[in-house]
Parts: sequence; structure tokens; C-alpha cells
Amino acid sequence: RFGTNSRAQGVFHFRPLAAAFRRKMACRTDRPLEFFIFGHPVTMSPSPDIHNVGFGEAGLQHTYARFDAPDAEQVVEKLKTEGCGGGSVTIPHKETLLPNMDVLSESARVIGAVNTITKTEDGKLHGDNTDWLGIKNQLEARLAFKGQESKGLTCLLCGSGGTARAAAFALKQMGAQRVLIFNRTASRAEDLAKEFGFEAFPDLANLSDLEQLHIVVNTLPGSSGFELPDGSVLERLRPVVLEAAYIPRRTAFVMQALEKGCEVVEGAEMLFEQGCAQCEIWTGKPAPRGKIASALLKALFEECSQHPAHEKMQPYDVPPKSLVLEAMA
Repeated sequence: RFGTNSRAQGVFHFRPLAAAFRRKMACRTDRPLEFFIFGHPVTMSPSPDIHNVGFGEAGLQHTYARFDAPDAEQVVEKLKTEGCGGGSVTIPHKETLLPNMDVLSESARVIGAVNTITKTEDGKLHGDNTDWLGIKNQLEARLAFKGQESKGLTCLLCGSGGTARAAAFALKQMGAQRVLIFNRTASRAEDLAKEFGFEAFPDLANLSDLEQLHIVVNTLPGSSGFELPDGSVLERLRPVVLEAAYIPRRTAFVMQALEKGCEVVEGAEMLFEQGCAQCEIWTGKPAPRGKIASALLKALFEECSQHPAHEKMQPYDVPPKSLVLEAMA
């Protein structure tokens, strides 16, 4: 199991990635295995840059590559092949693959989505979710940087898909006092809010009525052009903003938040954080965070890079803050 579960006061308490859990889930080392990023499209995914470093630093000969699959059945078929050890899961399969798992971690069960699959030695598929850790850890670090305690938080969550569910779970774990959920399909926001004990927030124009707003998490697609209808609330309340999308890097919402002076957690930083958590599951060892951060900076932000996502990462001279700090540590 991913950790202990307590439903007291509606909060789920976990011991993420405890050493015993890492040892239990670490993949077999007697032969090389193939891991993949499963989704559609994944042609620009930096996940191979994360996990090939992680495997190499752990002394494993496993490999990690992109597997573009519009159909979930293609993913299941690949997972069942002898040489496959598992992989990461992204859009559109985070929720659709759930029924195909033999075992679910508590976080994946509660969230209702998987982003991490490990095939154990007996061939069973273990579904997990590390997106919530990517969100929680990065938000808490930025709040601390601002001198803001993670207590009594008022938050806005935009979206209702698998990543939004992970964000809702993360905010619950952070003890958020009030979480407002907006989605373009209002009924989906209402369903998610009811499930987690939050509030549906159908009209973003009403943000002007808020006296405090500590966090905004956006999980809507990067290509949607989403931004707040009135950006003055960002300037007035200066929340920490997390953008889950990383392609393009500077979404309309990220540009709006930066213009208004907000501290921004970029999608690449969330990707890094959740990827480090996956690395620990698959290797049974602490993730080599500094070397993974260095690999991402080189692949995505060096001007001579041939990485397929490189052209979407401008401006190259202002790389994500946490990646720079991790690489320097």
C-alpha cells in the first residue's frame, strides 16, 4: 500500500514513498526492462530525460522511451509484453487505465487516476499516482519561499480531469481551508467539489469578491488559452500559481500570472517533482534530483538542444527556478 489511510475529518494521511514501499515496488534488476511514457500525444515529452538518468544513476540497465498510443488497449497490450516493466501515464489514459490495474495504491484509488504503472515480478500491474506529490511538494516549497504557512489556505482549482483530481487530493493533504473549483463544464466542477468537500465556482468574475487567495492551480490544457477574466485579482492577492501544462511553457495563464507579479510553479517543475517520485518507486532508491534537474535544463533550455520540446521552452535565458536550484544543490 502507498501508506496509511485515515478518514478523520475527511483528510487522507500518507507516508509517501517510505523506504519499505520503495523496496517492495522496486523493479527486478536481473535483466533490463523497458519503461515508457504512455499517452497521446507524447512526442515532445521530457520524461525520458528524467528516467534514463534515474535508472543510470541507480546502476540499472532499464530504458525509458515514448509510446504514443491513442487507444488504451494499445497501452495494456504493451504492458503485458515480457520485457516491459511499466511506465508513466498521461492524457488521455490516466482515468481510462484504472480498471486494468491489478492493484491500486491508496492515492490512485482516492484520486481515481493513475500516472504510474509498475509491473511486479508476478506480472501484476500496480497503479499509482505521483501527480499529487508533484503538486503538493512544489506548492509547499513556494509558499515557504514567500513566508506563507500552509494553514488556512484559500485556493482556486481550474479543471476537472485526472490532473485536477490529483490537485484536489494534494490540496486536501495540505489542509486547505477553502477550495473553489472552476471548470468550463460546470457539472463536472460540481461533481469534483462534492467528492472532495470543496465548492464549485462557476463564475470566475466573482473572484473579485475574495479577500484572500493563496493558491491557484490550473490543469486546463495548455492549448486552451485559458486565463482569468480579470487579472487584477492576481495582482491584488498575489497567490502562488501552479500551471500543470508545460507545452507550451508560457501558456496564456502563466504569462498573465507573471505579469501580475505572482510566484509561478511551471509545468516542467511539477513534471520534475512527480518524476522524481516515480524514480524512487522504480529504483527503490532516492531520486538523483540534482542530476535529473541538470538533464532537464540541458535538454530543454540549452540553445543548441535538439530536444523535440525545445522550441516550446522559450525564454531560454530564464529557466524554471526550482530546476536551477536543484541542479546547483
